[in-house]
Amino acid sequence: MLKQRRFFATEPAFSALFAAFLSAAFLLSACSGPRLPFFNNRDAQQESNGDGPTEPQGPVIQTVLTGLSNPRGVAVLPDGSLMVAEAGTGYNAVDPEEWTGRLSHFQDANQDGDFDDDGETTVWFPNLPTYNTLQEYETWRDEVGGPGDLLRHSDGHLFLTVDGGHGRIGLHEISPYKRMGRNLSARGNMNGLAFSRDHSHIYIAESTANALSVINIADAEHRKITQFGALASGQQSVPAGVAVDPRNGDLLVALFSGALVIEGEKLPVIAGDSAVVRVDPETGTIADAVLGLTTAIDVAVDAKGNIYVVEMCSGYADLIEPAHDLFDPDQTPVHGGYLRYSGRVTVYPPPAAADAPPYQADADATVLADALDMPTNITLAPDGSLYVSTGQGTPGRPIPGPDGPTRIVGEVIRITLPDANSR
Repeated sequence: MLKQRRFFATEPAFSALFAAFLSAAFLLSACSGPRLPFFNNRDAQQESNGDGPTEPQGPVIQTVLTGLSNPRGVAVLPDGSLMVAEAGTGYNAVDPEEWTGRLSHFQDANQDGDFDDDGETTVWFPNLPTYNTLQEYETWRDEVGGPGDLLRHSDGHLFLTVDGGHGRIGLHEISPYKRMGRNLSARGNMNGLAFSRDHSHIYIAESTANALSVINIADAEHRKITQFGALASGQQSVPAGVAVDPRNGDLLVALFSGALVIEGEKLPVIAGDSAVVRVDPETGTIADAVLGLTTAIDVAVDAKGNIYVVEMCSGYADLIEPAHDLFDPDQTPVHGGYLRYSGRVTVYPPPAAADAPPYQADADATVLADALDMPTNITLAPDGSLYVSTGQGTPGRPIPGPDGPTRIVGEVIRITLPDANSR
């Protein structure tokens, strides 16, 4: 059954965004600057049934998949069905047959708008690697690794990253006939993927190496484009997502911000230090695109140059010891290192000029969705809608929720932006 929400946000955020809508509509009637995709010039001018002006409409947010185990990359197929990678529960079993990472195909067979009904799921690859960084690397945070980002090539092949820890790392090529083929790279954790505009290369955000690289699909030749330096407070940059600007081939990279220890205190994130940068794929030249973010974890760019950014959370809370039993359903609800239900998706218009200053997240963001529980991946579909994966962490673990204690549930939401050319 399809769940639908109108602007998943708190009342103050809604009021601020609604005011922004009205201001933007007014400004757009007076100038010809860049437009966000959901602003319609005629919304504030055209009467509807003689009842006066029609209010600008915000995005529609729908839960199209729920009950998943750490959904990550989503690929939209030509028929509208979805391929979804799940990192799994994080339980690193001795027997690989008990691993819970998987890649599945979801079809809306009954055309009700979601993919949750009986018979709508086909698991292509079960038992893919999964692990939890808390238990494997003592990170003091509930983070699950496994199958990650996912791309669909124009010839029908899929490319899937898998971070199983301890050498179980790969960028796997998968045929349309459900066959696992080449492993193009095993160099390190690859949290973000993007095709070149001609689909001959794959750009890779190498999170463990703090680097951006490119792989030639034909022969798997690897080339490092650039190395990212430290962020404002001295922490590692940690590239987590990458997208290609279809207008010019530039790369947009989300820099998540690595953990930092200050005066003995372990800080998973520092508010305002995260960023999105623009990178020349040939020279490796880096320019700031969006500053003042906190946990930028993925990014997408549409044909007009609008930049969509996913922030996983707004801060940290309740670091947990490595001995914490993540699978005890009776544990006291704790955030687990990151503040739950504080993630968001924002959008920034194309820069007015090549030398325009970077956007500032606290001043220039238009919020499409907020109060999300730990979003990780974003996919821009051919029809312009956005698919966002949420619910990072041990599935079923007790956590504080917006309305009291709840549990981690993996979901995929769809954000539909009103068509600026409609009516």
